[in-house]
Amino acid sequence: MKRTKLNLPPESVIYTGDYCNAITQIQVYVYDRDSIDYVVFTDNDFEPDLTELLDSDKNIWINVIGLNQVDTIISLGELLGLTPLAIEDIVHVAQRSKIEVNAPYLHTILKMVYRSKDRLGNFSGEIVHEHLSIVLTENVLITFQEKDDDVFDYIRQRLKEGMGRLKNSGVDYLYYALLDALVDHQLEILTGMGDLIDSYDQNILEDEKLELDKLFRLRKQILLMRAAVMPYKDILIELTGQQANEWISPEVKVFLKDVSDHVNHVNDLVALYREMVNNIYEMNMMNTSNQLNQVMSILTIFSAIFIPLNFMTGFFGMNFAHFPGLGSELGIPIFLITAVLIFSGMVIFFKKKRWF
Repeated sequence: MKRTKLNLPPESVIYTGDYCNAITQIQVYVYDRDSIDYVVFTDNDFEPDLTELLDSDKNIWINVIGLNQVDTIISLGELLGLTPLAIEDIVHVAQRSKIEVNAPYLHTILKMVYRSKDRLGNFSGEIVHEHLSIVLTENVLITFQEKDDDVFDYIRQRLKEGMGRLKNSGVDYLYYALLDALVDHQLEILTGMGDLIDSYDQNILEDEKLELDKLFRLRKQILLMRAAVMPYKDILIELTGQQANEWISPEVKVFLKDVSDHVNHVNDLVALYREMVNNIYEMNMMNTSNQLNQVMSILTIFSAIFIPLNFMTGFFGMNFAHFPGLGSELGIPIFLITAVLIFSGMVIFFKKKRWF
């Protein structure tokens, strides 16, 4: 059950997410151009060893998995010099994405969007929105995430195998690489949404009935994606501005501008897909209304055709003693011929009017 911060004072460190049974794991990567060391802590007795690692002049990436053990998060935050308000934001998953560049460190809160992994480790499941905090100091980068699934596996592989510039650059380049991975996965998810929208659009054009529950689920995912990616634009503006000069080098800002272009593309796609889904819904409702109108038109035509026939049947069926033609042998044939002529004449009239 989710916990709430209602009526609690500021600096109350309460985890408000869904993953309450997760074990907090602290992964530490200590690296430079020539070497990389990897250490994992899974208990509260990490302070002596981690303090020793932090004294190193090498680059350090601390990846914290699991936010529900708030005592561990508080101890780690105090060891790293984080303020109580920053620690509060780290475990408050409803916190809106933002960036703080005026603190003794660069603190970024983001939403990590990805597909959950299947048994083979492929991203093919449902879409997950996870709370992510990134803290950047001079030579230390700390990430806080709710669960062990994330979008950083390729970055870990590049770091361990010495691929690209990661090992040869500072932690600000690692910071860029994390942001780039987040945005790339957003584009990947939107590509899948686009294919789904195209299939729905094709079904509408072929007059196939669309299941509205699937369309509503897709619309909800697009709205959630919009809420997750919109703050990225403001965050990238801050990162490429002068306020972040203390934490981001000019060389890395060039790469961040490329990420900013990708973010603009993501926002454009979200707006486009949102409009397309609304159009598909309107087209589906219009097709349903047209089909209903066609059915009602046919029923109305049949009703109009049988009105004179019902009149004739009622008129000649009256129970009078003296009624002209009732005694004639040609009465029934004349009635049937007249009914057929009336039916045919009305059908021809309706056809010429293109009423069906």
